[in-house]
Amino acid sequence: MSEDIKFSVIVPTYGVGDYIGDSLGCLMMQTYDNFEVIIVDDCSKDKSGDIARGFLERDDRFFYVRHEENQGVSAARNTGISRATGDYILFLDPDDLYERNLLRVCAAALERNPVDLLVYSFTEDYRNTSSGKIEYMKGVTLENMDYDDDTVTTNDPATIHKMVMQMEEITMLGYPWNKCYKASVIKDNNLQFQKIKHVEDILFNCDFLDYTGSLTIINDVLYHYRNQGQVRLTGGSIENYFELQKKRIIRIYEQQQKWRTCDFDALGILAKEYFRSFQSAMVRQLEAGIKSDDILKWCNKEAESELFEELRKYLPDSSMTIKLLYKPLTEKMFGTALKRARLMRYTRHYFPGVFNRAKQLR
Repeated sequence: MSEDIKFSVIVPTYGVGDYIGDSLGCLMMQTYDNFEVIIVDDCSKDKSGDIARGFLERDDRFFYVRHEENQGVSAARNTGISRATGDYILFLDPDDLYERNLLRVCAAALERNPVDLLVYSFTEDYRNTSSGKIEYMKGVTLENMDYDDDTVTTNDPATIHKMVMQMEEITMLGYPWNKCYKASVIKDNNLQFQKIKHVEDILFNCDFLDYTGSLTIINDVLYHYRNQGQVRLTGGSIENYFELQKKRIIRIYEQQQKWRTCDFDALGILAKEYFRSFQSAMVRQLEAGIKSDDILKWCNKEAESELFEELRKYLPDSSMTIKLLYKPLTEKMFGTALKRARLMRYTRHYFPGVFNRAKQLR
């Protein structure tokens, strides 16, 4: 295999001193050589910057940029885009782990099919906060989309649009770190991450998909999302959580409408996301100490929205989770839904392992 394809790996960095050494080590040990790593330090106050600069002394493929003030993960990624010189861009988080053959596998797939967007499989690793040992692992792969092949490639718009919703259903669509983006698509269309919290990734991906004419998804697990209780770059406290989730849902809905592929299946997937977020918003309000009467008032007000009325018609009853947690919401049985939100809150607090497994049920 030739190494003609150059990758630009953008690593936004803030407050990840306990993890970034492992992540950058994964990159330095890649079995493919033609790449650059652009570390964008968003004004970290811990040892992240020192650790990152240490890699510059050991490997001339590593570059370091530091913001003068904290601007957020979107700005850090946008800075990386402006510095990138590769044919394809990857946005990797500095508190995760990557396979040593990540770039080699991507390069081989792109040599065979030089598509606009390459998506690879990953695991979500739920680790013990103190020991770091994996307590629960969830694989998100092409197999979850019911494909038997190890690789699926297409340049057919209808197939791409269908696969977008299949990826969204299994949580493969929204992240930026399980994808190789063709750099020219980003730069020719001046695509950037919006400076918005929590949903900046999916909004960027939707923007990119507006210009995507070819897509490959591979079954190789190349990335490991590390959930160890750390405050992630895109995490933290989210005051307007549900409004942001609705922004995500509306963006995908409008895109599917534009593509004329917003069929019953697509609406069912969006309905599950909407009511899952609705239930999560109730749990978050309980955790914030909001009174039950005020939560119920909020529920009734949301039930008057056009989005609620549109999606309640399409929520499937394909699982026990949907029937127990989300169906009461569609039927406006908000008292019942609130009782179940209290149970979810209790489970999350006292049995986090059980909660992490339960929330994966779709």
